[in-house]
Amino acid sequence: MKDIIPCLLILLLLLTPTISAVYVLADSSFGGKTGDWIDYSFQNAIGLSTYNLRIDLLNVSESNVTFSAVVYSQSLTVTNDTYTLNLNSQEDEPLTPDVTARICFVPEGLGTNDSVYLGEFFGEQTIKGQTTRSYLGVSRTVVYANFTDAAKNNYLLYWDKQTGILTEETKNFGSVASSDIIVDDTNMWVSPIPLLVWISIIVAIALGILSSSKFVRTRFNKKQNVQPLRKAEFVPISEKRRVNRNARFI
Repeated sequence: MKDIIPCLLILLLLLTPTISAVYVLADSSFGGKTGDWIDYSFQNAIGLSTYNLRIDLLNVSESNVTFSAVVYSQSLTVTNDTYTLNLNSQEDEPLTPDVTARICFVPEGLGTNDSVYLGEFFGEQTIKGQTTRSYLGVSRTVVYANFTDAAKNNYLLYWDKQTGILTEETKNFGSVASSDIIVDDTNMWVSPIPLLVWISIIVAIALGILSSSKFVRTRFNKKQNVQPLRKAEFVPISEKRRVNRNARFI
């Protein structure tokens, strides 16, 4: 009996990380917030956009996400529906022929070797790593998973680590062709103002300050150069007459 207790303690210590990991996944939550939106462009093998998917987050409460999904092309809106997804369940919703809700939303803060459920078709997959990629001019820390489905199609998916939103997907149909999904626009992160714009703003402000200071100096110098008018001396009329009378006797 005394030998069993130390063995049980050692086993419990070995299982603690696994138990913690299961607990974290069970209580996983989405990192986006109500009012966020993201727009994806679906591109074919030669890089041309075929249609777009816009997702608006209507309500986010930990693992529950209510959102609207609009599929549209340049000429028309194909679908416009509202869905609710619980990341702690195995529920899923098809949004397009290529994408389901479980692909677009994963728990925030996933790391390497974490397990993530991607719907009935893809099942449980493993996060293979973490890297940095640029979207809309902003560098984002992303986690990714790559795997092959039953039809031998290869998938590579990236999710924003901070929020858990899908940022990019590439699907390779063997060696024949590929299709891509990538962020086209979003308010979930803000693009920085380009350096050239900052330079233009600074130059405009500097020119404005120089122009105004030059104007002030010019006005000041004009005031300094203007001589004050001398007051005319007042001579009484009687004095003027006396001066004129004296002048006649000279």
